[in-house]
Amino acid sequence: MPDTDDRAPDPMHTRILDVASELFYELGYRGTSVDAIADRLAVAKPVIYTHFKGKADILAGVCGRTTAFAAGAAEAHARQTGPATPRLAAMVRELTLRVIEGRVYLAVYFREEMHLPADAYRKLSSNRRRFDRALSSLLQQGVDAGEFVIAHVSVTTQAITGMTTWLFNWYRPDGPLTPAQMADDMARLALTMVSARPLES
Repeated sequence: MPDTDDRAPDPMHTRILDVASELFYELGYRGTSVDAIADRLAVAKPVIYTHFKGKADILAGVCGRTTAFAAGAAEAHARQTGPATPRLAAMVRELTLRVIEGRVYLAVYFREEMHLPADAYRKLSSNRRRFDRALSSLLQQGVDAGEFVIAHVSVTTQAITGMTTWLFNWYRPDGPLTPAQMADDMARLALTMVSARPLES
């Protein structure tokens, strides 16, 4: 999955994932062929196979992009030092912006994950567990420091995850809030959820 690689992403690799996510979203996984992906990209089919083993491998790449990013971002903020409040706010902002940017990817992920190969499904499940552990750790750090008041860290972890993740299903770019405004709102809601003091402007 590209987000787990420290190297700069290959432009064609990214284009294939972008176009495939659009087609999977429009036509479904079963209704999309490698030929259709190549046609929309205006490239020969062998170009696709230089980057991916086949359609299932492309689906794994589409589904893995946001989950890998979310896990890495949560782990980075959990490892940092200093007050937990600004770290939680920053993590929720980052996640919100990424979910909005990758909402088609996430829609495909939730709708088509049953078609993933077993090894890809295990990798995505691992990313979800990494995210949950890191967010739970960050929340517990806030509790231990006296910054957060949380009855159940595990419940709050799932509440914040659901609040941000399901943006893909209802956020509209032509709505009243820009992505940045939505990210700020989500950060404020997360801090309210843990009874943290608002950040100073």
